Amino acid sequence: MSYTYDLQNNTLKADDIELPLDNLEQNLVGTCSKCNADVVSISYHLLDRRTVVASRCSACGRMYAILYDEYWIWLGEHPLLSVADPPKQASLDNLDAEIKEIAEPSEELLALQAIPLKKLETVFTQAEIKTLFARASGKKYVRQYLYRARKKYPEFGELFDIYLNI
Repeated sequence: MSYTYDLQNNTLKADDIELPLDNLEQNLVGTCSKCNADVVSISYHLLDRRTVVASRCSACGRMYAILYDEYWIWLGEHPLLSVADPPKQASLDNLDAEIKEIAEPSEELLALQAIPLKKLETVFTQAEIKTLFARASGKKYVRQYLYRARKKYPEFGELFDIYLNI
């Protein structure tokens, strides 16, 4: 079965049959078989009694159609061809601007903003950095990214002698 995805309309097709959209939630759904980076869901679609999760690698952009049965047991994955690619994900240069947009002054946030972005990028992924800033400013964040970032706190402290508590 071949899968194609229209990113503009969030439409998933399996052999030219459009699958009904179930959800647009973004969750961590695995790791990329090409580069081992995080794969994040784009949308969820129904196919008979199964769910097909359209997903994309956060690093290389490779797309997957991941199949689950009705009990959310993994059945397999297939390459997902994109019909219309939107502009590339924000680059590291734009990450600083995005963080400032999220940020509202608080003691935790001011301390985090004082850390040079290059130091944060050395240990944390873009998603983890955004999550740290969102958490520090009291905004909505992805719990899984915060969990992963917290596991890296000791390494960050060891490298830069800066100890985080967010």
